[in-house]
Amino acid sequence: MTDYSIFFIIAVAATGVGALLFLLSLFGLGEHDLDFDADAGGADVGLLSIKSGIGFFLGFGWGGVLAQGLGWGMAASLASAFFTGVLMFLIIGLSMRFIMSLKSDGTLNYETLKGMHGTVYISIPGRLERGGQVTIAHPSQLLYLPAVQEGEESLPAGTPVEVVAVTAGVVTVKPLH
Repeated sequence: MTDYSIFFIIAVAATGVGALLFLLSLFGLGEHDLDFDADAGGADVGLLSIKSGIGFFLGFGWGGVLAQGLGWGMAASLASAFFTGVLMFLIIGLSMRFIMSLKSDGTLNYETLKGMHGTVYISIPGRLERGGQVTIAHPSQLLYLPAVQEGEESLPAGTPVEVVAVTAGVVTVKPLH
């Protein structure tokens, strides 16, 4: 068996497994990476995963095939294959880490509402009485929230307001005048 064929077998095997993972991910079956970690904590995506490992062997195999095809010796071919494999490993691992960092659980932090402007949706009675509602265009969603206000007179629907406090999911607002 020649040096070229060893690199070629590694390249074809890694390409096949990578293509299979890609096809499985198209149907939602590649979502769960087989990352064996002893920690039972959160799903932190590190560099070491099946996908980045496949990337290493893919780069190693095809880097070696290319080097052998150019007539390089075995030492230069191994160095080229290793460098290409590490490069693919890092590219795939860092890309996966970046993509996974884009996830959000969608939980609203009510403290971010302070200072935001909104509009009275259902008129708000005076003296901190409940029953009113406001709409606030939060950067991630349009919110309809229960609201109270400290003033004596009720605020009619359509009045522009500013959120001054948030307590247990109820916003305290003041009119914008």
